[in-house]
Amino acid sequence: MDKIRVISRERNLVQKVTGLLENNFIVTSKKMPENFSYFQLNNPSLDKEDVNDVGLIVLDLTNLIIDKSFLSKSISDSQGYSENILDLSNKNYDYALLKELKRIQIPKLLIMNVDQAELLLGNLIRYEDVVLLKQLSEELLLRVNLILNKYNTTDLKNIIIIEDMIINLEKYELSVNGSVIELTFKEFEMMKYLIQNENKVFSRNILLSKIWGYDFYGGNRTVDVHMRRIRSKLPSPYDQMFKTIRNVGYMFSQKI
Repeated sequence: MDKIRVISRERNLVQKVTGLLENNFIVTSKKMPENFSYFQLNNPSLDKEDVNDVGLIVLDLTNLIIDKSFLSKSISDSQGYSENILDLSNKNYDYALLKELKRIQIPKLLIMNVDQAELLLGNLIRYEDVVLLKQLSEELLLRVNLILNKYNTTDLKNIIIIEDMIINLEKYELSVNGSVIELTFKEFEMMKYLIQNENKVFSRNILLSKIWGYDFYGGNRTVDVHMRRIRSKLPSPYDQMFKTIRNVGYMFSQKI
């Protein structure tokens, strides 16, 4: 049975959503403090317990605090975006939620009010579907079923999503912004190995043994050549996520 995680500031809404879904799914809930910003800087509200073995996150945004004028500015000015997140988080705004949602690889159903739709349903937020608060009783179960039928939980284990970069491990396919990027088998294997071991540094010899095998007679230059090809095929900022650690080897990190 699919496991659904319900997250809201409102206890009554948590109870309502749970009641609508618990006969058909395993439902766990998280009641956030009303005075807590959903995603404060360096203090995220979602942890590993919230996402482990979860097939769908139902996230209530009806009390989201966000400045509409700043949202318009941030779309056209990415540098200003990162600088202003600090100011907004100090004011207990929830703007950083939009960025955090992109990194979570689990399908999400958003609950919101009518007046929030125009503001939030843009390119800065990643979601599968939306249900309006006033239509919750009539549409919640239908929309949950549609999402879970589309995204089989087992299939998600074979997909890695890093913002707009999607790695399909089953099909050996890499795409960025919807465009497929052709990689050789060894390029894909090395990329996959580094991504699956994020923030860990590997020497060239270790990568040779893991990707090419112990009986491979090629030198360390083989690793460097493949890394150079991987970077050349990836657009920014993804090429910068594959980092060279001087005198050691390579690592993958989403932090630029």
